[in-house]
Amino acid sequence: MGELVDADEYAHEPTKHPAWRESYYFNWVDLSVGISGFSTIGLLPNISKREFVFALFYNDQREVYFVEPDGEVPHDFHKSLSNGVLSYKVVEPFKEWILKYKGRNLNANIRWTGRFPAYDFGQGSGTSWAGHFEQSGEVRGKIQLADGEILEFSGLGERDKSWGFRNWHIERWFALHAQFNELSIGLRLDTVDGELHPSGGISTASNHVPVIQVDLDTIYHEKQSNLPIGALTKVYGKDGSSYTLRSSLISPTSYVRFTREFEGGTTELFEEMATHQCDELEVHGTGLIEWLFSNPKKR
Repeated sequence: MGELVDADEYAHEPTKHPAWRESYYFNWVDLSVGISGFSTIGLLPNISKREFVFALFYNDQREVYFVEPDGEVPHDFHKSLSNGVLSYKVVEPFKEWILKYKGRNLNANIRWTGRFPAYDFGQGSGTSWAGHFEQSGEVRGKIQLADGEILEFSGLGERDKSWGFRNWHIERWFALHAQFNELSIGLRLDTVDGELHPSGGISTASNHVPVIQVDLDTIYHEKQSNLPIGALTKVYGKDGSSYTLRSSLISPTSYVRFTREFEGGTTELFEEMATHQCDELEVHGTGLIEWLFSNPKKR
């Protein structure tokens, strides 16, 4: 992809592929007050469609909003990132974004500020982006519940931006975001035609190291064998560094399962807010664990 420039924060010229997609994603965790969540917006101009997702986990409850409205994607960049319920605004490229959500049960105002430089995520398997970058950040938010109660949080999170063709129906992928005080790890491991394709990076305020290998053991729910609830992940950096992460759900309800039908079967996506224990650093962190599984139709 080359060096990141401010223009990469905004809309790119799409190719003619119907599945060309430009997307923005943010997450956040504040364990001290029990609040976590994520949000994403996807723009698919070639099929006149947008995607809006907002998930918030609080007080052992969860608010999940997911719509895919049809209609021409607005040519005005700022209008394209809002549907009146969920909106994103770039305050300064690679520095600050504001997210706003106005739902039935609550309103949320979230300010996301970069704490480490954004970095190129790498090529991956070539099935989900032409360009992709990620960035670790600090997040502050205010939530107003329907009864007037105000909840505030301050924590860490990850964001990503990607553009290009996306195939939602590869065999599987695993993604992880882990935020520690002095270190952030973001990765994805795609399985395509039986081959593993790692991508991602290990970042600090002054350095970035590409991820070159990921070893993964998925932990499933004891009574629901198709529900992943944790992971043991070994991450290897290009500089010879390695980190062992023991990840688990923040709470039994801190996840969302999405499904998509396709000609060959059904795809399941599990997006889960998590805690991470790093053996080498001997510290706990927070972030995300995510799995996608494509399940072929039974013949």
